Amino acid sequence: MKSIAITSGKGGVGKTNIAVNFGLSLAESGKRVLLFDADLGLANVDILFGFTAKHNVADVLDGKLHLRDIMVEASNGMQVLPATSGFLQLEHPSQSELAMLAEQMDELSQDFDVLLLDTGAGLRDTVFFFCSVAEEVLVVATPEPTAITDAYAMIKILTTNHQVQTIKLLVNEAIDEREARQVFNKLANVSKTHIDFELDYIGWIAKDIQLEKAVRKRKPVVQSYPSALASKSFKSLAKDFGSFFTSPSQPLISGFWQEVIQQRKVAS
Repeated sequence: MKSIAITSGKGGVGKTNIAVNFGLSLAESGKRVLLFDADLGLANVDILFGFTAKHNVADVLDGKLHLRDIMVEASNGMQVLPATSGFLQLEHPSQSELAMLAEQMDELSQDFDVLLLDTGAGLRDTVFFFCSVAEEVLVVATPEPTAITDAYAMIKILTTNHQVQTIKLLVNEAIDEREARQVFNKLANVSKTHIDFELDYIGWIAKDIQLEKAVRKRKPVVQSYPSALASKSFKSLAKDFGSFFTSPSQPLISGFWQEVIQQRKVAS
C-alpha cells in the first residue's frame, strides 16, 4: 500500500478538497483507496462528502472499535476513516495513541493500494507524526505569499527535524501552469539555498468557481462537475500517479514508533 500524507503550512489552501477529489479520481482509475481524515479534532472530509458517520476515530482511541469498524464507503469504492470535530482531547493524542492508529492502518494495508492521510494544517505534532510515518509527503500551497511562506516552514521542519527525505509540491488555485511553476520555483530555490533540499513538483489544480459551488453542495467537484477545469486537473494527477509517487513501500510503523508500540503492549 502506498501511503501519502497530504499537508500544508497553513489552513485554507484546499488540502481536504485535494485529498477527497484526488482520492476519488484514483478510485475511478481502479485503485483501492483509503482516505483517513487525520485532522483528528477538526474533521472536514465528511462535510465534503455530505455524510454523517455513526462512528469515528474517537471511538478507536477510546478502545471501543478498530479502524476497520469505522470505515465508511464514500463513492467509487473509496473508503473513508472519519474523524470528528469539537473534541479538544483529540488535538493532542499521546504517542501511544498515535502509534496505535499507525499500527491499525498498517493492518489494513493489504486491502488497499493507496492510503491518503489528510492531515491538519500548521506546525502541529499530529501533522508531523502522520508525515513522518507516510512513505510520501505532498505539500499543498497556493500562489498567496502567506501560503508560500508557511509551506516553506513546513518543508524546513519536516526535513530538518523529522527526517522526511522526499517532499512533493502541488500548487492549488493556480490560474495557469505558468503561475504554478512560479510558486514551485520560489519554494524550490529557497529550499535549495537555505536547507539544501531538492523539492519535487507534481502539478497544479486550476482555480475554479465550480469547485467552490461543489463545496457548497457538499459533493466533490469531480462528481458534481466532471468537466470542470479543477476536475480535469485531478484526473490528470491520478493518471500520472505512478510516475510521481515512486518511493518503495514500507510499513507505517518502524524505528521509534515501533518501540512505542512495543512499550504500549508491555504496559497493557
